[in-house]
Amino acid sequence: MLAVTITSLSLFAGSVSAAVSEEEAKQLGTTLTPMGAEMAGNAEGTIPAWNPNFKTPASYKKGDRYVDPYADEKPLFTITAENMEQYKDKLTPGMQAMFKNYPDTSKMPVYPSHRDARYSDYNIEQTRKNATRTTLSEDQNSVVNAVGGAPFPIPQSGAEVVWNIGLAKSAYSTYKQVQQVVTYRNGSQLVGGQNRYDYYAYHDPDSEVGQFDSSKNPILYTLIESTAPTRDKGKSYLVHEFMDRSTKARAAWSYTPGVRRVRRAPTISFDTPQGLANWRTTDESFGFNGSLEKYNWTLVGKQEMYIPYNNNKFENADVEMSELLTPGHANPEFMRYELHRVWVVKAKLKEGERNIFKTRVLYIDEDTWIAAAVDQFDNRDNLWRTSMGLSANLYDVQGVFPRTFFYHDLVSREYFADELYNYTKPALYNEQPKAISYFSPGTLRKLGVR
Repeated sequence: MLAVTITSLSLFAGSVSAAVSEEEAKQLGTTLTPMGAEMAGNAEGTIPAWNPNFKTPASYKKGDRYVDPYADEKPLFTITAENMEQYKDKLTPGMQAMFKNYPDTSKMPVYPSHRDARYSDYNIEQTRKNATRTTLSEDQNSVVNAVGGAPFPIPQSGAEVVWNIGLAKSAYSTYKQVQQVVTYRNGSQLVGGQNRYDYYAYHDPDSEVGQFDSSKNPILYTLIESTAPTRDKGKSYLVHEFMDRSTKARAAWSYTPGVRRVRRAPTISFDTPQGLANWRTTDESFGFNGSLEKYNWTLVGKQEMYIPYNNNKFENADVEMSELLTPGHANPEFMRYELHRVWVVKAKLKEGERNIFKTRVLYIDEDTWIAAAVDQFDNRDNLWRTSMGLSANLYDVQGVFPRTFFYHDLVSREYFADELYNYTKPALYNEQPKAISYFSPGTLRKLGVR
């Protein structure tokens, strides 16, 4: 059993990471799934074996909202503040804190577990090749010789697991309209909107291994336009992300209508406030984002945990936002949790480094490499913020992908819902991709004057 106090977690000493042997890599597709998860279920039968034969629901048509494949299922049981102790060994400290903060309203409906994550043939092929060719730099901040899949499907360190969060799989081109919502303690809400374009060169089938080892070639290009609230409308951001973060920091630019100029934005990193109302830090985005340099990373091990999964029900477009996002937390009626195995990784701030979070503990789903839950502790070792990442099976891009992410402040009792898909048009994946030339400061200028 994994203890829930951060003082009981061991520290990790940095080391050079080597690719696994050919013999070890043969586990992929046999005892391990193509993405590195355990192929088998658990002994109790409460976690099933991986299902490679999942079929897209017949009623789904490309361009539609994603059909809930398990709409007819009922919860097996519901965890509440009253019975939490019975399930404590499979709840993160953050989940337990949510029950204590909101004993009358916080609930976790637990449904049958499904392991239906699919992967494209390209993703499977490159992940298999990465296993024996990809290495991690001594400072753990640069991945070498990887493309198109999880760089470390058989991870040997906490840093390798964290690199998998961002690199395991993705559409190579995305255009999406999303909303962001801050729900305050009294139930009032601030609603934001974004148009987001991504070109993930790392996942483009035309990319080649080795081309991202140079600091000249970004792995990811992102352009974000703010559409709401009124005070943010017209702001835009451009980010170039690199794989060699030891020598090349994230490049970022911003455009503000009042200034009418494009400026470099070197502060879009680490614990700089970002998001709607500057509610979250840059580096807590979707579990963890950016350079690993400020922390020592520990691979604690694996544990069975109740985590959000198959959250199609949450994306109901017919529910009013105030009913969906209730004071304190999302409405449990629209939530779904399942029992899954997760990698547990602890990050401890290095001596002499600064960040508002001294310690982070990440819980990463073994099948998808999604950071399904994250707990973050302040400089006095008090649990301060807890996050949860929803997921859904995106039939047009073959796989279970992250969706809305919740960031909860346990002190202020506010929370931030990032990337809400309920009230916007379905995203476009791998369609009409923007050219690399689009992701330039010049485009920010053009967007600002149109």
